[in-house]
Amino acid sequence: MIIDLCSKLRITHWNRNLERFAETIPKPKGAVPEFGLPGWKMMPLEHKIPMIPGPKNVYSFTRRKIGRKLWTMERPRLPFDLSDPYCHETRFSYEPLHDEHLLEFFSKPINLKCLLKADLITDGMDVKCSLRDYNAYRKYLRKVHADRIKREMRREDRLFDERRDLRFAEEQARKEVERLKGREKFVNCRQRRMQQRLLKEELKMQKQKKRAQRLKLLKCIKQEERRLINIKREKRAEQIRQKCKIATEIVRRKMIDVVIDWKKKDKARQKAKEKRLMDVEQQKQKDVEERWRRKQEFQEKDIAKQKILLQRIEARRKKFIEEYNTKIDKETAKMQKLLDNAKLFTSCYIKRRLPDGRELICCKKCLKAFSSIKDGEESEIKSNLQNSINFSSKFMKQKKHMMDISDDKYQNKTQKSKHITQEVTIRK
Repeated sequence: MIIDLCSKLRITHWNRNLERFAETIPKPKGAVPEFGLPGWKMMPLEHKIPMIPGPKNVYSFTRRKIGRKLWTMERPRLPFDLSDPYCHETRFSYEPLHDEHLLEFFSKPINLKCLLKADLITDGMDVKCSLRDYNAYRKYLRKVHADRIKREMRREDRLFDERRDLRFAEEQARKEVERLKGREKFVNCRQRRMQQRLLKEELKMQKQKKRAQRLKLLKCIKQEERRLINIKREKRAEQIRQKCKIATEIVRRKMIDVVIDWKKKDKARQKAKEKRLMDVEQQKQKDVEERWRRKQEFQEKDIAKQKILLQRIEARRKKFIEEYNTKIDKETAKMQKLLDNAKLFTSCYIKRRLPDGRELICCKKCLKAFSSIKDGEESEIKSNLQNSINFSSKFMKQKKHMMDISDDKYQNKTQKSKHITQEVTIRK
């Protein structure tokens, strides 16, 4: 978007410059109308004159005078133009009044009078035309003016190119002069540097000679000093060797004494270590025996305690079983008695009831028992008898179940006591 805006601004600036340049080029003769409204004189050539109704003879559209050519300009002459070979933009129609060869004919007073009467010319000898023809002529004048602008622009371009070439040539000449001056300076500087370098080399050679002499002298002095230093070094080395011998002898004696002392101490330390190990081993043996004895005593006491507990549990179980058996025996006897009575009642009841509806007496006991029973209470007795039978069977099942539970409890207690004794022994 910014690029488009910049391009638009550049085009607008170029158009303004072009308009200013076009204003400097004079328009061809007849481009500014001397008739009509004031706005027509300010109107550009590319705009057409509008058709505006007005009073009669206020203005008339005229192009040129009688005998003057319409489609040619006097100065400067236009070059040969092939931009519109088929005359689509401008029709170069023949106008007799503008024919220069008929100027003498139309200049006669009688012919002028006829032309004025026919309203073909004005009083100033200008040939009248229609609005359409006048706008076409303005279009032709615009083309002529545009061609002049182009030729002027080409001339300006040529002048600009020539000025640019001249500036370039002057710049090149100036650069060449500067280059030659710089080269001359460079040559002078180079000569001065050569002279300075030669002087430096001479001074350097002199310094090298003096240095060589000084080095020879220093070499002799150093050799003498080195010889004296070597003599002193040999004396000192001999003294050091003597001292080293004495020191090594002292160190050797000290090492012998240290080794002897170390061996004595090592023997004593070894004996003390063996004695300490024997004492530790004996103490460990005693501790192991003591722990074994304590563990044995504890387990014996625990086993005796478990036996006592098992005996008590067994006695309690036997007592519980005896009490339970006595209770069961009582209940069994009671239920057996009830069962016998029920059986006796059923047998007697069956014997007493004959098929023909008569009743018999089977025994004296039944006679006493059923003499007071009415017919309405007989069904109640039957139901009680059935309930007693059901209760007896249920009681027998409960008895069996209780016996099983007591056996399971006894087994669980014994297993639990064994498990406790095992844990105690493991912990000990």
